[in-house]
Amino acid sequence: MTNKKLTYFTIIIFLANILLTSCESDDNLQESQEMPVFSESDLSTIHGDSEKSWKITEVINFWYNPNYDLEIELSCLEDDVYTFSSTDNTFSVDLGDERCFPDGEEIFDGELGLMDTSKGDTIYLRYSRGYNSNNGGISLGGISIRYYALAELSENRMVFYREDLNNDGEYLDALVFEKI
Repeated sequence: MTNKKLTYFTIIIFLANILLTSCESDDNLQESQEMPVFSESDLSTIHGDSEKSWKITEVINFWYNPNYDLEIELSCLEDDVYTFSSTDNTFSVDLGDERCFPDGEEIFDGELGLMDTSKGDTIYLRYSRGYNSNNGGISLGGISIRYYALAELSENRMVFYREDLNNDGEYLDALVFEKI
């Protein structure tokens, strides 16, 4: 009986060793999906050392809820022009004809800044959009304020993301800008 227990024990240890060495650890998976850190000097790529205009070409929102009245869709952003300036951290937006909130006055505010992360400071975007309306003497409205960290940056494209990546390395919540 002792010999049989030793054989089972050896088989269990052998199988456990195979399982432990063949599985990719969560640490390795997480490391391969970490976002880069951008320094203050990278802001010049965004504003071109003077001013530079961009358009949003993609809105990624894994948790999109059409019943939430502050949801933003790409169709209302495609004709907006975002101009980033080197003089301060704010940016302006020229709203196009398509409105995100047609039942009221559109509200927009945003800024670029540096955010402290575990790896150091990185560039973030505060993006606030909403509406204000007066319906029969009753003021209605709302605003969504979101912070996005810079994930990708080139002369012609930048991606700001808000949530972690999924297991395939795809963004769950992001805004994709392209230079005009």
